Amino acid sequence: MTRRLPVLALAAALALTGCRDGGGKPHVVVQTVFLDRLSAAIRQVNTTRQRLADDGATLDTAARKLDDVDAVAVTGSRDAVRARRPAAAAAAAKAATVAGRLSKDVTAYDRAVAALDAANGTGLDATQQQAVGGVVTAGHAEVGQLRTYATVIATIWPRYAALDENQSLWLARASNGWYRDQKEAAGGYATLTDRAGLDAARRSLGSADARRLAVARQASEAIRAARGALASLLG
Repeated sequence: MTRRLPVLALAAALALTGCRDGGGKPHVVVQTVFLDRLSAAIRQVNTTRQRLADDGATLDTAARKLDDVDAVAVTGSRDAVRARRPAAAAAAAKAATVAGRLSKDVTAYDRAVAALDAANGTGLDATQQQAVGGVVTAGHAEVGQLRTYATVIATIWPRYAALDENQSLWLARASNGWYRDQKEAAGGYATLTDRAGLDAARRSLGSADARRLAVARQASEAIRAARGALASLLG
């Protein structure tokens, strides 16, 4: 399952660097304070939303790679674990940083949506205001679900961190003759890991992802509509 949050470049609708009038030479568009403010707000929405997309991708990658190691470790195969562990360890290290900052990233997106709301108004026609308002409404809904997602991550990620540590410990033991054979190695791994806890964490993460992606799709539709409505600002 992909957990990557879809992001569309809404800021492209406000690339107010210049335009052409018929066949004449390019001329500079005089940007009002209002348009500068709106453009800045849109860029911030894009930036913070993209960062949350990257956060989700990082967490997804780490979870999948740790699960991949787990799938072979339960069989007691030292060589299979050894082949997969470097990538899993690197991904887990990145995910630990993301898990720690996720709530702050959601708050930054929330503030960006609020800034877009504040910038919506005079200077846009009714259709444009409605389109931007749709992005704000969808953004607020997305923020709400992202806060739930962040809570789930804060709750379950310690289990993935423990899985990472236990896999490292098990591999060190298996590489140093701790287990007499593969069957004993499999039993040793099962003893180290909290199987019920891991299953619960995987279910929680999958459910949180499904809800998060559902509101993300709605936000993306609102962004697409706003891009069309704001296209006339290109002159």
